Amino acid sequence: MNKTLSLTLVGITTILLSIVGYLVYQNQKLINRFAKPSPSPSTLASASPESSVNQEPSESPNRLAVSSPDLTVSLTQNAIKTNVNAKNFSGLIPYMTTPKVFVVLEATECCGDKTPQEATEQMNYIEAGIPFDFDQGSETVVNLKIKNPNLEKSYIGISTVNEQLIAFNIDNESHITNIEMSASWKLYNQ
Repeated sequence: MNKTLSLTLVGITTILLSIVGYLVYQNQKLINRFAKPSPSPSTLASASPESSVNQEPSESPNRLAVSSPDLTVSLTQNAIKTNVNAKNFSGLIPYMTTPKVFVVLEATECCGDKTPQEATEQMNYIEAGIPFDFDQGSETVVNLKIKNPNLEKSYIGISTVNEQLIAFNIDNESHITNIEMSASWKLYNQ
């Protein structure tokens, strides 16, 4: 009986690890696809034979990490759900605005504007809460959005093992602009 149970647990563990590995692999492929720079149509159209070949367009300080017409809110939300639950926080860097993302650790004096790399380091705060449920229709999430105007448009995850919360604001270009984390979603119900 114990041998059968052990083999079953090994089999289930192997399957789960395979699924997580596959999701991480697919996410990395997607990140690499978005990370490749491609010339914009306006840059190509404005190039003339007299212009220098090495001339680069000027970049604004708020240029986004991933600029692709293929990036959508649902794609960003899927990347959030996959990377957070796989503890692959750096996998979210291409989805964040640069040079800064606004980070809040609720009930602390941390953090403010951070680089995407610094923001992912702060996300270690929620590791004990993994996995997170990102069901935006859950009663808890709906109530949080109603009671807290700052969370109304956020993509919220609630820990399935404790009370931790993580919320992402996504701009109209489908990039993460804010990350808010809390030791307990109940802090927002007061």
